[in-house]
Amino acid sequence: MSGPRLVSAILAVLGVAIVVSTIPWPPGSQGVPGPALVPRLLAAGLIVVSGLIYRAPGTSAPAWVRNHRAVPITMALLAMYALLWRAIPHGHGVLTGVVLLAFLRITGLQWRSAGIAAVLMATVLQLLFERGLGVRF
Repeated sequence: MSGPRLVSAILAVLGVAIVVSTIPWPPGSQGVPGPALVPRLLAAGLIVVSGLIYRAPGTSAPAWVRNHRAVPITMALLAMYALLWRAIPHGHGVLTGVVLLAFLRITGLQWRSAGIAAVLMATVLQLLFERGLGVRF
């Protein structure tokens, strides 16, 4: 099995594992989504991406050398985000914006474009969770 197809299989297994592990979770009631909604949406996304990768694995993936710093820096950003989540009271929107800004800069966007995109994405995520899903931080 080639590298991309192996990754595809791993993503599919991960997606199915998420779905199976959230089966006992309540689906929600009276139009309010339950705790299983977001993990199941992410699982569905993983399964779809897995199918797309398996169907057309491609041969033009960038060499590891090009991204040898971006991958560990992204992992460190995600770890920092998870560790600081509880440490910064009521600053989740700002923390999300800062992490998004750093990630977008890693991907090569200019400061101005990355800043605008980070502010917009952090604001939309905050509104989605607070207004759309009723999650209070």
